[in-house]
Amino acid sequence: MPFYTYKAKSGPDKVLSGEIEAASQDAAVEKLVEKGLTPVSVAEAYAAGEDRGHPARSRPAPNDAGLTHIRAASADIDIFTRQIASLIRAGVPVLRALSIIVSQTESKPLKAVVEDLSAQIRDGRMLSESMSKYPNVFNGLYISMIKAGEKGGALDEVLYRLADYREKEDELRRKIQAAAAYPLFVMAVGIVSVFVMLTFFLPKLMAIFTDMSQLPLPTRMLKQASDFMSANWIWAVIGLVFVAAVFSRSKPGGKKKMAFDAVKLHIPFIRRFVKNVEISRFSRTLGLLFKNGIPVHESLQLATETLDNELLRSQLESARSDILNKGQALSASLKKINLFPVFAVNMIAVGEESGKLEESLAEIASVYEREVEQSIKIMTALLEPVLILAVGAVVGFIVFAMLLPIFSIGLGVK
Repeated sequence: MPFYTYKAKSGPDKVLSGEIEAASQDAAVEKLVEKGLTPVSVAEAYAAGEDRGHPARSRPAPNDAGLTHIRAASADIDIFTRQIASLIRAGVPVLRALSIIVSQTESKPLKAVVEDLSAQIRDGRMLSESMSKYPNVFNGLYISMIKAGEKGGALDEVLYRLADYREKEDELRRKIQAAAAYPLFVMAVGIVSVFVMLTFFLPKLMAIFTDMSQLPLPTRMLKQASDFMSANWIWAVIGLVFVAAVFSRSKPGGKKKMAFDAVKLHIPFIRRFVKNVEISRFSRTLGLLFKNGIPVHESLQLATETLDNELLRSQLESARSDILNKGQALSASLKKINLFPVFAVNMIAVGEESGKLEESLAEIASVYEREVEQSIKIMTALLEPVLILAVGAVVGFIVFAMLLPIFSIGLGVK
């Protein structure tokens, strides 16, 4: 029978390594589990009868060309995280847990990634090391949490916390998207309707007024707009596409996104909403990282990277440098940049003094998530009728401008 080299955990801190003889890799894993060990990696060393002095034959590298740039849906990653957490908590070794997940995963991109993770662990790599090959699937926060779980021997607990964190982030994102969906739909329908009326229908209707010497001012304005749109509608479409492309293609870290994010922070209602979202996200992420023993400098960097607003991110970067270089407290550094409200800074200061900073950050996240939900309700309640009234006003002006000459003719006949 062949021999296998292994790394396995005995308890939360002790890691053992050695060789074991077994008929197959799965049999080697079973033998280690029977001994009360938790396998981390199992790889074939040499077959029976081979010279042990020779270097162990290495497994050929998996054919993963292009896999490092692969992307997976956020929902699929959430399911993967929950599945592997449940399997590891049930006592299933990491290698076997990945094999089970491969057979159950329907997403082809994620399935390819999990298959490669399994192959890397067979070659003796740690799970966090294997995941670091896929930055588009597992971000820095995810990998750092896995490393902390591996070091502390509590990988299942860390994975459960990750799954809960991702679900809360996705829930907040869905609420924001749902709040914006209906107003955007109304706006898009209104723009398309007015565009079609001005470009294709009104030029034909305006022909009935060609014999009139003097048209009312609203009708003349409408006629000029209709003539312009019918003659230049192609350029208008190109202009709309260009504007949409400019607003949609803003790369993280770019000057364009920085400018857009700065504008958001100068619009009264939007400014408060954006700050509340970013504060809740930053607080929940930082509390999660502190709770899992991630060092302060790494926790601050990872939590800052989760922010979407570039201007707020740059401000937090300066606060992080003050903490690292000057040894300032977190509350004092956040107070200087004027990002966190007084309530949040005081909560952090109390948490630092009492040694319960993780709980204070979790409470801040909960408070500002409720603020975000309330803002979403207000925004939805106000934007919908305002947009409907705006579209109705434009359509009403068009109808009024078309009927006004007819009323004038009628009055003249009488």
